[in-house]
Amino acid sequence: MHRILSKFRKSVKPSESTKLDPPPDHPGLSETMAMSRGSILGREDSQPEPVCGNAQNDAPLANLPPELRLHILSILELDRLSALVHASPAFHRDYRRSRRSILSKCLQLTLRSVTVDAYAVCQSSSDEFAATRTRDKVTQFIHSYQDRRAPAHNSHFTEYLTEDEAISMATFHSSIIKPLARRYVDWALTNLSEETKGSLDNELLSEAEETRLLRALYRFQLCCNLFGVGRLRASGELRLSSQGFQPVDILKLFICLFEPWEVEEIACIYAFAREKCDRIFEDIRWDVHEQNPKFEGQRPPTPDGAFDFDNSYTRDSLLKGTISRGLDLLHTVFSRVSDHAQLVLIMQAQITCLPVSFLEDEAWGETAQWQLRQERLSRREQKQQRRDPLPFTGDGDSETEGPRPPLAWTVMWGSTYSNLFGYYVQGVTRRWGYVMWDAARLERTGAKEVLARQYEEDWGDSDPRDELL
Repeated sequence: MHRILSKFRKSVKPSESTKLDPPPDHPGLSETMAMSRGSILGREDSQPEPVCGNAQNDAPLANLPPELRLHILSILELDRLSALVHASPAFHRDYRRSRRSILSKCLQLTLRSVTVDAYAVCQSSSDEFAATRTRDKVTQFIHSYQDRRAPAHNSHFTEYLTEDEAISMATFHSSIIKPLARRYVDWALTNLSEETKGSLDNELLSEAEETRLLRALYRFQLCCNLFGVGRLRASGELRLSSQGFQPVDILKLFICLFEPWEVEEIACIYAFAREKCDRIFEDIRWDVHEQNPKFEGQRPPTPDGAFDFDNSYTRDSLLKGTISRGLDLLHTVFSRVSDHAQLVLIMQAQITCLPVSFLEDEAWGETAQWQLRQERLSRREQKQQRRDPLPFTGDGDSETEGPRPPLAWTVMWGSTYSNLFGYYVQGVTRRWGYVMWDAARLERTGAKEVLARQYEEDWGDSDPRDELL
């Protein structure tokens, strides 16, 4: 039995390389094929069975006992599940008969401790949630999310997923999260190589690095769904102002659920999204400028599809709103745009102001953190005041093994507890994803020296925690 399973794991190849190759916009590389609802993930039972390249190769698979085939399907991660089901008609039939159960188990294997975050994104991405989103509903949702993150619930709740939920989670992970994760890694490590003046580090992600990146992507999307534009339609965006979350509310209700280095993981994804959207704003500035001749005869007022990027306040507001649409838009502008004209049309439909507080300079800002400290000294704030020891104890999953900060965090704060994030960390440091990487990568690339240099440039010999006493 073990010999059979081992053979399957080695022979079933994922549909895309697991090497940290640069993303598809680099010359000579092909686009990653994402799974769609119309393939193994969907409900279309009338779809044709896959045809094996060599029919004889499927015979040993088809002759295995059904319970063994089902077990094999249930111990694969999503990309290997996709490869096997596409390669074997026998496994394809088994998959279709037990889709909900198989997908649920594969999601748990693929996402591990991030499964709860992925499920929260699935729930909050629904049209129903977006259409009825209120302050009370968001608050209740976050309380439920907090309960599910408890270890007693974390490892078993996928057993209760509906088939539609499992399909939605698998599709979003394969078609949005995985491509963006590859792009993020290339972006961050390229920025790191520019800081170190060294070569690009193409080593595979460790399990801990992958966990940090995945949870950061999902939690960023969750922020967009709960406090940003997310999937709201135009009428829903008008209701946002009545939601009433102040920066300190977002901080207290949601951001404080996470350890400070986990907040910085989300901030690294925000920096990635901001840089991409800001560059797009620069690229399309004249196309959407109200003085462009194509808008002749439509002024005043400001024509539809025109935006004032020359006003810094307006630009920042539009940038914040557009970023808060989330990962779907980010994936679209990276992977689905064929030319400049199409980019302009997409952005004209997606650019929006956000009339409420969000993350950068607000929930992560100095003022919100100060206000929360005035209300109460949390357990984390008390640990910071005492400078409780927080040494690096190895790279692991803090969701399952207790607080285990990455090496970069302990280096930055001298192996003592810090509850500072957002305003207190330089944007240039987030550009290379400092809290994402394992100790081995920091040592190998010289990133520890970069971190020390950037901290000194920002704070000199001082410690910002001293200013809070």
